[in-house]
Amino acid sequence: MQNNIDNKVAIVNLGTELTQGFTLNTNAHWMAGRLRDLGFEVSYEITLPDDANVWSATWEMIRNAHVQTVILGGGLGPTEDDKTRSLVAETFGEPLEFHEECIPQIKAFIEKRGWKYSDANKIQAYFPHGAKVLENPVGTAPGFSITKDGVTLFAVPGVPFEARDMFDRHIVPFLQTKGVKPFFSRELRLAGIFESNMAEMFQKVQFPQSVSWSSLPVDDAIIFRTYTKESAEVLQDVERKLVEALDDKLCVVSTDGKTLTETVMDLLKSRGETLSTAESCTGGMIASEMVNLAGVSEVFKGGACTYWNEAKENIVQVPRTVLEKHGAVSEETVLAMAEGAQKAFHSDWAVATSGVAGPDGGTAEKPVGLVWMAVASKNKKFAFCKKFSGDRGQIRRKSVFKVLDALRRAILEENEQKSTCTKVQ
Repeated sequence: MQNNIDNKVAIVNLGTELTQGFTLNTNAHWMAGRLRDLGFEVSYEITLPDDANVWSATWEMIRNAHVQTVILGGGLGPTEDDKTRSLVAETFGEPLEFHEECIPQIKAFIEKRGWKYSDANKIQAYFPHGAKVLENPVGTAPGFSITKDGVTLFAVPGVPFEARDMFDRHIVPFLQTKGVKPFFSRELRLAGIFESNMAEMFQKVQFPQSVSWSSLPVDDAIIFRTYTKESAEVLQDVERKLVEALDDKLCVVSTDGKTLTETVMDLLKSRGETLSTAESCTGGMIASEMVNLAGVSEVFKGGACTYWNEAKENIVQVPRTVLEKHGAVSEETVLAMAEGAQKAFHSDWAVATSGVAGPDGGTAEKPVGLVWMAVASKNKKFAFCKKFSGDRGQIRRKSVFKVLDALRRAILEENEQKSTCTKVQ
């Protein structure tokens, strides 16, 4: 029977630049995801400064938790603050040894890129006695692994693309020898629903003991993930029950992990239709979300950033009388913007936004956070408003995904109407 401690892994990243907030630690996030998929439990995910005392205290904590695999990132460079080699050597009670055979590869990598090799780089060829040197074909610093008293420690560079290459090249094969069963997982994305409402509805669903779940709000949706080591079929059955428990079936954005924007693109492609945008407060963010996707040129025709009233009037033909009577932030204006974009770009669908993103400019009638949004097609047009909370950036981002979700729902409703008409005929 497999020992549970074989599943435990600790991720430790060294670097004062990380703990002081100068650099974002993306390595830990990426590695934790890969370890999860491989079936391993991340017992610790820790970021430490370049301090020997802090490292010693952390190492004692990890050992007391009976973790058998440790991934230590960073600190393998040629400068004085790169302390990983010496810290590990002291921790494992082994002296550092020079590996002359590593120098030609380090030197060739540096000179191939037009840089000057320095004797300072020799420190990158020192490893604790008994350690296995790990090749790093995408960087200058080789990594190493060392095993003692049932614990295996992998030291990898902090540079993200080097750390990821080394993880897949050296750490994954080692982990696979442990015979840990990988996780099966599914990702249900929901939009237009609060987590509290979702939790209440999902209480109707009985989860098998083998299934774990988590929920996470992100910009465009709530991600509801389920995990098990049993089978993919178990998760499919759970997901079916979850969807059945939803009062609003249209809140399901995807069951395959696709984002809201990707789903909108797929829906438009399936119908052979196109989209355009007219944006005021979002300033081109909707268009940017769309063009971030490969293959979107099939469906996205273009967008107009109409921030000034003059631009609204001249580019998407919002009547001056509408602007004077109702103002830029109004139902009438966003409807005219959406219709104008649809005509200007000859698109099947168009969306528009106009609001008060703040922090200034709000009034009692139109407070900061109020955004009017519109969707238009040849068959329908509608507008709605929402009072968003948050700072300027948050208000703008929330507006982007709210109007894209309204577009998604409008397309799905048309699909349903077409399906119903076909059945009746």
